[in-house]
Amino acid sequence: MGKQASRTDFETIFSNLSRLIKRVPFTLCMVAILLIVAWATHSYFQELARHWIERLGFAPRDFWLFRWERLFLSAFVTQGGLAFWLAVVMVAVTSGMAEWKSGSLRAFGTFWGVHLVTLVLESALFLLPLHRLGFPAARAVFFSRDVGPSAGYMGSLGYMVTFLPKPWRWLVFGVILLILLVSVFIPPFSGQNLAIKLSDDMAHLIAFPLGWLAAILIRKNKAR
Repeated sequence: MGKQASRTDFETIFSNLSRLIKRVPFTLCMVAILLIVAWATHSYFQELARHWIERLGFAPRDFWLFRWERLFLSAFVTQGGLAFWLAVVMVAVTSGMAEWKSGSLRAFGTFWGVHLVTLVLESALFLLPLHRLGFPAARAVFFSRDVGPSAGYMGSLGYMVTFLPKPWRWLVFGVILLILLVSVFIPPFSGQNLAIKLSDDMAHLIAFPLGWLAAILIRKNKAR
């Protein structure tokens, strides 16, 4: 009797696991890659070494130097330590829920589409003009190399918020957007790099509404 119960429990667990793999393969793949890269770079428990940032990170000037592979590589690396675990949780939750609700293709397109468009917009429309006009902060961000999947998961967060019922979706969207806007003007914490903070804050401010817009466009096309 006990063996039969154990077998039933095992079959239930295996069935649930199989269902999870079938429903969110993209999210599981992203989380697995983040874990593997963190293990290889030892960034799962400590800050990412500078030579890894220089090798895999993305700076806005890289877009103009045609180092476009960094647009992709930078999303699989984090600053390490707490930032790594935060990224893993955010990717798992935001991409996972988006994928569970709307399928792997749309979750994949939202994450990578928003990630790439955000970095291109940040590089081409904001930082380059400001850098050319001589703004010191823009110049610092333009040359600063950064890593992390935050643009992608903030886009997935924007996408995910559209699944909330009205009027909550508008309220949550407005509150999060306001927080992201205010954070741009908050001074960096002690020891925090100003250029990296500005780069991250700008990317989040661009990516979140892009994810929201992606969800609206997908639903309009679906309704046709």
